[in-house]
Amino acid sequence: MLLYTVQFLCSVVAAFTRLVRALHKAMATVLCSPPVSVPAASTASSPLSMRRTTKVHPIVSITVGDASKEQQLFAPAVDAFAPCNGSGGVVEQIESTKKAARRRPSMLVIPVVPEAGETPAGWGVVVAEKEAEVEVEGEGFCLASRRGARHANEDAYCAITHKVRADSQLAFYGVYDGHGGRAAVDLVSERLGNNVVAAVLATTEVQEGAAEAASSSVDATVAAIRAAYLSTDNEFLGQGLRGGSCAATALVKDGNLYVANLGDCRAVMSRDGTATALTSDHTAARGDERVRIESSGGYVSCGSNGVWRVQDCLAVSRAFGDASLKRWVISEPEIRRHTLTAGCEFLVLASDGLWNKVSNQEAVDAVSRSSNYGRTSAGCCKELVDMARSRGSRDDITVMVVDLKRFT
Repeated sequence: MLLYTVQFLCSVVAAFTRLVRALHKAMATVLCSPPVSVPAASTASSPLSMRRTTKVHPIVSITVGDASKEQQLFAPAVDAFAPCNGSGGVVEQIESTKKAARRRPSMLVIPVVPEAGETPAGWGVVVAEKEAEVEVEGEGFCLASRRGARHANEDAYCAITHKVRADSQLAFYGVYDGHGGRAAVDLVSERLGNNVVAAVLATTEVQEGAAEAASSSVDATVAAIRAAYLSTDNEFLGQGLRGGSCAATALVKDGNLYVANLGDCRAVMSRDGTATALTSDHTAARGDERVRIESSGGYVSCGSNGVWRVQDCLAVSRAFGDASLKRWVISEPEIRRHTLTAGCEFLVLASDGLWNKVSNQEAVDAVSRSSNYGRTSAGCCKELVDMARSRGSRDDITVMVVDLKRFT
């Protein structure tokens, strides 16, 4: 019984297939039959079904790079009614299609991706600026700065070398290294130098009126620098901004050099060709700094990369800003005074991007070598920046060289 049922269904399907084929042939014959009573006339007066229309291939224009240079890609249109309007039969259409398929396709042109810094306007992406380099030739100093792997250079500097109230021996220099953004380093570079000079000048006026001794003048200058550092930090914290900044500064007054620092910016002096570090880096790995932090209720930990950090966060133990860590990361600087003598040649102030890869003596030797070769003063700073970069430094690097001979 099952066998008869299957045979019956197969016969029904075969009959339906023959019916469909017959209908298809009948429709093709009707559609392709030319009209019988069409007079020979011009194309303009012919019925629409008999006109020979010229197909215009659509053009797709793709602009690559410059808008004035366009590559036009032609897409041939397929005449679906060619068998019916006298332009060829089905066989001819199939043959032409096979020939077109055998042709080599057009070369694919891939647009060139713009380089960083040349992204077209309107793109919703952030592209880092091109690597920025800064070189400065100032009065008695020179500087070179280069951005590291970050999107913006978070280093800054300040120099006050003009005569202040006819006192040509008063000058201020500073190099700053920000972290967590540029908010702190921008304010510090703008305000710290002015605050130090103003505080020192105010102290000098009081001492002249009271005819104080020279030793009291030194103590007062140190106190003025410390007060300027603390007031600058309070200015930043009062604005409720995030981030922080390290600093290394030098003040020249009455034949004395006052060097102050916060964090890991460093000041190194060349005395008769020998490098002398005038500052000590404030890092979480320093023993006395660790004791100070732990005695204040904080802690210092060493990560898997060997870097010590305060509260598992910051590698420096003193800095401007860093409000959330201010209980342990203080802004009180260490200040040292040095008497300038004939052997004092120059001072190198730089951010840790240099000192992590270049030793104190190497820096002094590079500056001395550049001076002996008669290079421009900014060239020695740039040489130090290049030296640190060639050794793998990817941090922002700022180097300032101050000529101390002019003060001796």
